[in-house]
Amino acid sequence: MSPIYKGTITMIVGVSILSVDGLLIRLIESSGWTLLFWRGLLSAAVILLVMFIKQPAETRRVIVNPSPILLLGSLAFSISTICFVLSIDHTQVASTLIIINISPLICAALAFVFLKERLEVKTLVAILAAVAGVMFVFAGKTMPSASFGNLMALITAVMLATYFVVLRKNQSENAAMYLVLGGLSTALISYFAGAKPFELTSQEWIYTLILCVGVVPISFMLISSGPRYLPAAHANLFMLLEAILGPLFVWIALGEVPTQNVLIGGGIIFATLLVFTMSAAHTKKRLNKKPG
Repeated sequence: MSPIYKGTITMIVGVSILSVDGLLIRLIESSGWTLLFWRGLLSAAVILLVMFIKQPAETRRVIVNPSPILLLGSLAFSISTICFVLSIDHTQVASTLIIINISPLICAALAFVFLKERLEVKTLVAILAAVAGVMFVFAGKTMPSASFGNLMALITAVMLATYFVVLRKNQSENAAMYLVLGGLSTALISYFAGAKPFELTSQEWIYTLILCVGVVPISFMLISSGPRYLPAAHANLFMLLEAILGPLFVWIALGEVPTQNVLIGGGIIFATLLVFTMSAAHTKKRLNKKPG
C-alpha cells in the first residue's frame, strides 16, 4: 500500500473515533479542569504502557532525554487539548469544531515558514476567506460566554496546526511520546488550575473512562501517525471530518441544533476548504503527469 493511502486511512479512522469527543465532554458535567486532569493523565498512562510493551529501551531513552522539538510538540498538544475542552464548555460544539476548521490553513502557512513548503496565492486567499468565516461565527452570541469559547477554539486551531508541523518535521518519530508528555502536562496544569479529580459521579466515571482510556489515546495515536505519510497541511485537512461528525453525534444525542451564524460561518469555511483541497489535488495530479 502506498504512503498516501496509508496516511489517508490512518487519518480517517483516527478522526472518526475522535468525533465522539465533543459529545462525551458534554455528558461529563464536572468542571473542565477536572475532565482535563483525567483526560491528560489516563490517556498518557495508556499510551505509555503500550510504548513500554512495544519498545521499552527506546521509551526509557526518550523519557530521560527528550529533544527540544519533542518538548515543543508536546506543549502545543497540551495547549490545544486544554483550549478545546474549555471551548466545548463555553460554546456550542458545532461552533468549536467549525472554528478549528481553519487549522489546516494555519498549518499550511506554518509549513511554508518552517518547513519551506511553497505557499501559493490561492492558499493565502483561502486563509483570508476562512478567517472571514470564523469572524462570522464570533458574531453569533450562542451562549453568554460564547466569545470566550470561540477564542479557545481559535487557540486550539493554532496549536493543532503547530503540532502537525512539528510532527511532519520530525517525520512522526516517537509520535506517541508527544501524547504522553502532552497528556502529563495537561494533567499537571489542570491540577493546579483547580481540578477536583475525585468528585466525579459514577455515571461521569463511565464516560470519562470511555473518553480517556479509549477514544483519546486510540484516535490520537492514529492521527499522530498521519504526518509520517502525508504533508502536514494535507494530514491536518482530515481533521475537518470531526466538524461534520462531531455536531451530528451531539445533535442526535442531546438535540443541540447549530445556530444560523454557526451554519453560515461553517458554510463559508467548508466551501473555502473544499475549493482549496480540490485545487491542490488537481495541481498535484497535473504535475505528476508532466514528463520528468
